[in-house]
Amino acid sequence: MTDLKAELRRRIITPSQFVADGSAFVDVHLPRSAGKASFSFIGAGVTQSKDAPTNLVEAHGFCVGGAGLGPGMINNSHLHYTAEVFVCQTSQWRMIIGADASQSIAIGPGDIFSVPTWVFRSFENVGTEDGFLFTFLGGDDPGGILWAPHVLERARETGYVLDEEERVAHVDDLPAGARTLRPVSPEVASQVEHFTDAEIEARVVRFHRRGWQQEALLSSMVLGHGAKVAPVIGVGFNQHRRPNSAITYPHGFSVNWLSLDEGASLGLHRLSVPAVVLSMSAHIEVQLGAGESTHMEVPPGSVVSLPAGEWRDIRNLGSQPAEVVLAVHGDGRSSAQWSPEVEEVARRAGFRLDAGGCIAPLALVERNFG
Repeated sequence: MTDLKAELRRRIITPSQFVADGSAFVDVHLPRSAGKASFSFIGAGVTQSKDAPTNLVEAHGFCVGGAGLGPGMINNSHLHYTAEVFVCQTSQWRMIIGADASQSIAIGPGDIFSVPTWVFRSFENVGTEDGFLFTFLGGDDPGGILWAPHVLERARETGYVLDEEERVAHVDDLPAGARTLRPVSPEVASQVEHFTDAEIEARVVRFHRRGWQQEALLSSMVLGHGAKVAPVIGVGFNQHRRPNSAITYPHGFSVNWLSLDEGASLGLHRLSVPAVVLSMSAHIEVQLGAGESTHMEVPPGSVVSLPAGEWRDIRNLGSQPAEVVLAVHGDGRSSAQWSPEVEEVARRAGFRLDAGGCIAPLALVERNFG
């Protein structure tokens, strides 16, 4: 029998458990990048360090990581083959698109930026405080990264290269005849995708422009479960008939903001796929299990993994609305099952889920035979 308390404890990654890897990538030896911190919270990620620490090595269908940079520091230009989504926690950032840095966009706390695949990207902390970005990467194996040619060239000048396993190594430590990764040619690099400034801007969901939906979950129809959803990417955990997702391009995972009123809980439910909660600045409590269940407080800035198929609930412990980011495996609507208690109270209020998993009035779903 699963020890629910131990299971929940290992799935809550608090800031005190964040382990920075200062040697995860070859560019940490370049000016303005020395000392940058990379974090692998969930999944394999794309680290190029042999000993990269990961808090939870478990397939979720996507990976969760983070990046910490001091003021003026940069993360150098690279390319991902799967979706990469940045969730800004602190400071102000310039997100740079193109190996030639020809495009850029600014993001700040609470902004979510989905970078297109197959473009070179880098980012710079242009704020006055230490900055932190959460990251989601598509797939359990994101396929590594491709560095812009000038990054590998400058790294080699400092004596650092990537070996045949694409791990960071110093040239003096390599055996004679060892092969190292060479930069792609300018002709090859020119084959990446190109987007207009307007297309890049459309992939940012600004914190102050979130579109909240008040009746997006069945439990929102039940007193004491005051929850609303601000759609960001895909549909995910949203039962509104018109989810109005800000970004509809397939990522392999969905991302939404979830808000809970003061003292409210989301309501006991379970999903058929894994999910991850970023608690951001909220102070919440997570429940795992039904009947025999366990509860645990989650401090602000934490990462929480919620396993597929297990009953769970989230409660706001703060004195203000709790706003968290919820990522769920898959682009479409997540298959959610509510507890019989939630379903019954919602039914008495005149609502249920239709065959498509959307909130609907009973009178339009159930037939009335005389």
